[in-house]
Amino acid sequence: MLPKLHAALGAAALLIIASFLSATVTTIVLGDKYLIAMVNLVIAWGLLALIPTLILAGLSGNRLGQKMRGPLISAKRKRMKIIAFNGIFFLVPSALILLPLAMQGQGGPLYWVIQTIELLAGATNIALLSLNMRDGLRLSRRRETAA
Repeated sequence: MLPKLHAALGAAALLIIASFLSATVTTIVLGDKYLIAMVNLVIAWGLLALIPTLILAGLSGNRLGQKMRGPLISAKRKRMKIIAFNGIFFLVPSALILLPLAMQGQGGPLYWVIQTIELLAGATNIALLSLNMRDGLRLSRRRETAA
């Protein structure tokens, strides 16, 4: 049960982050200040779903990997530290800083610097979560083969 829950939580987190990134890029391309503000609002509220999902995925992953060793587990742990760091120090603050700026229609240099940081950190987390998903699938195949 725990492996399936962990997989679902990890997939949900990846989908949420990917939807945030794609919505952000789409509204930037469209250039509509109202849409940009609305996407920033949805992302800020979406953190209420994303943060617990990532925490639960991390906790369930730690529980699953408690007694496991090897390069895949080690790589997943290292990536999760980077994912957490990006989230805590770049993604959450960026989302919360960009929201009032977007609501006020401010698209100046500060907005675009923070937006660029958010996009880079988000893309990094998508890549790292995807690699963790790939390695998790490899580990689950090994468990099935061993059983």
